[in-house]
Amino acid sequence: MQATRSRILQILRERGEATAVELAARLGLRAVTVRHHLRVLRAEGLIREVRTHRNGRGRPRLVFTLTEAANRLFPRNYEGLVRHLLPVALSAMEIRQIAQRIREEAALQGLTGPARLAAVVSFLNSKGYLARIEPAANSPAWLEIRNCPYLEVAREQEELCALDAALMEELLGAPTERVSCIIHGDPACRYRIRSEAA
Repeated sequence: MQATRSRILQILRERGEATAVELAARLGLRAVTVRHHLRVLRAEGLIREVRTHRNGRGRPRLVFTLTEAANRLFPRNYEGLVRHLLPVALSAMEIRQIAQRIREEAALQGLTGPARLAAVVSFLNSKGYLARIEPAANSPAWLEIRNCPYLEVAREQEELCALDAALMEELLGAPTERVSCIIHGDPACRYRIRSEAA
């Protein structure tokens, strides 16, 4: 992202809201320049107008704030939270229940075969997995995961790998076998799908 626009987002994050004139003063730029950047940020869905501010004479000034899309650009500490939430081992039943809750997010009802596989890959990719299906002519297909979205935590809490294995079975609606794992130094987590996804 362009440096000035990134700085505008940072200021709005710190202050909550600001006008173009206030942002220009903070950045040491002319208001017309800042307005140009605000138009771009608004077109990208990163800021919105919350109200107008009247300060005596002249036209009212628009007050801007961040959208939820912009808030997602700022660092989060989910990894730290998970480290504190998972110091105790989860039972196999608890892992399966978590996987089932995640599966419900995927909206797979009624999907079978290739449509289900495509929906599973799309869902996993929306969660940061970099997933793909490798079809096989005379044998079960493979699900390959190239990114572990919680790699550092999984290295300390192997229950997350067990959760992923259960999640793949829940999503695919078929038994799987994990034959490689990123946290063990493999380039990808690979799952053999033992039968066609239901």
